[in-house]
Amino acid sequence: MWELNRLRVWRAVVATGSVVAAARSLNYTPATVSQHITTLQKSVGLPLYRRSGRGIEITELGKRLAEESNDVFTGLSRLDSLVESFRTVNRPRMRIAAFTSFNAGLLPGIIEPIALDHPDLRFDIQLNEPAKVRRSHCTIEIRSEVPQDEAVHLPGMTRTVLFDDDYRVVVSERHEFADLDVVPFKDLEDQRWVDYDLWAGPTSKVVELACAAAGFEPRTFAASEDDFAALALVAANLAITVLPRLSTLQLPPGSVAVPLTDPLPVRRVVMHVREREAHLPHVRAFVTAAEAVVANYLHA
Repeated sequence: MWELNRLRVWRAVVATGSVVAAARSLNYTPATVSQHITTLQKSVGLPLYRRSGRGIEITELGKRLAEESNDVFTGLSRLDSLVESFRTVNRPRMRIAAFTSFNAGLLPGIIEPIALDHPDLRFDIQLNEPAKVRRSHCTIEIRSEVPQDEAVHLPGMTRTVLFDDDYRVVVSERHEFADLDVVPFKDLEDQRWVDYDLWAGPTSKVVELACAAAGFEPRTFAASEDDFAALALVAANLAITVLPRLSTLQLPPGSVAVPLTDPLPVRRVVMHVREREAHLPHVRAFVTAAEAVVANYLHA
């Protein structure tokens, strides 16, 4: 009775609510989707849907069939993972945890030469901010720190300072700060701010300390977990935000980053390397490449 591809198509129809939408998500034609669900309904022998105008109405059985089949596809996924684990058991793997701007701005340049020299190496890349707990076993962890705080040493890992990353004020091209060479931090007091770090991690703590040093509390206009949404508000000239330089490398159109002074906020970016894996060729290559890419970034 159960042909898995038809069942997969049916789940897509229930999830999207229409044959056309399911076809689009599966990259099928609507006619193909209709044929699959018609055949499935015949094999079941009970109505899974009814025609309703130009669309269809899912029956209670049709909904339950899609829901109860979750375990089937979860089991298949586990089987796929099992086979893959045996297929790649001898394949070297490097697990890297870092924050978003490092992954986007610097990690590709670090990985490129390693991938050329180690074509069988698999890279598992995780985010460690804004997660409140450490990720699973990682060979490399790249973290941001508050320079004024005590240095963090992770168990079983060697800590190396990569660079200090100064902050910029990000504004719309139409903002009064946009054409300035530098902006005194105190001048941000009367501006409307976007809070982009609801996690309140090291990156935002640096900004909080700078505000305290300048003697004011920021006027929060909006708060967003979504960096794209926060920067869209800035580009629309609705507010400003303050970001590390690394986070300003790929700003959306209509916004610019201007250096700050008095005080100049700075975060520290550090690399932790697992000691028992530090001797491996691809790990040593990562450390060397990271130092070279960081040097280029600092002199750009």
